[in-house]
Amino acid sequence: MRSTMRLCLIATAIFLTACSIPVSVDVDCAWARPIKFSEPTKAWLGALSPWPGHVREDLIKIARHNEKHRTFCG
Repeated sequence: MRSTMRLCLIATAIFLTACSIPVSVDVDCAWARPIKFSEPTKAWLGALSPWPGHVREDLIKIARHNEKHRTFCG
């Protein structure tokens, strides 16, 4: 019984805390911009085959960032 009550109190506290924080998508997205490559960089990447592992990982991170930006910020 006590553990159930504690869980309810914790859940209520988390809910009230989360709902009291003002969130504005416009403000939160102001700092994040999509990452775009210049034409020379695109040509260089196109000429490089295959990409080293660390370059591939970085490009995947950039693609995920851009996708999240598109989804949440328009």
